[in-house]
Amino acid sequence: MCEEYIDKPLYLLIADWMMAQNRWITAREISIEFDIEHSKAINTLSYILAEVGEIECETKMIPNKLAGRGCQCQRLVKVKNISPALYSRLRTSRLAKEVVCDNTPRLSVVPPGELNREQKWQWMLSKSMRR
Repeated sequence: MCEEYIDKPLYLLIADWMMAQNRWITAREISIEFDIEHSKAINTLSYILAEVGEIECETKMIPNKLAGRGCQCQRLVKVKNISPALYSRLRTSRLAKEVVCDNTPRLSVVPPGELNREQKWQWMLSKSMRR
């Protein structure tokens, strides 16, 4: 794991926690640990497995003994490795956002009461275009 602090997205926080546990983990455990809905934990696990190539995982399925459910199996996931390239990509992305935010010009906002009739009309039109 990377020891430096990075504003981590939820999927990376979960992957780091799973790797630190060094055992098989279910979506139910993730939902309890991170205080998120079970469906969000399932979706986050699916995202980690399908979309994030820098996180190396093992999966296994065990049968459930619950009747009346569509899927009669439970997915267990174990994170083996998280590539340092993922951290550097996030760090670069964060730095790029900071540069963009710092370079944006600050516009002075004029209250609508101090504008003439035409300026108020333009101001109203510009507000409606943003929605």
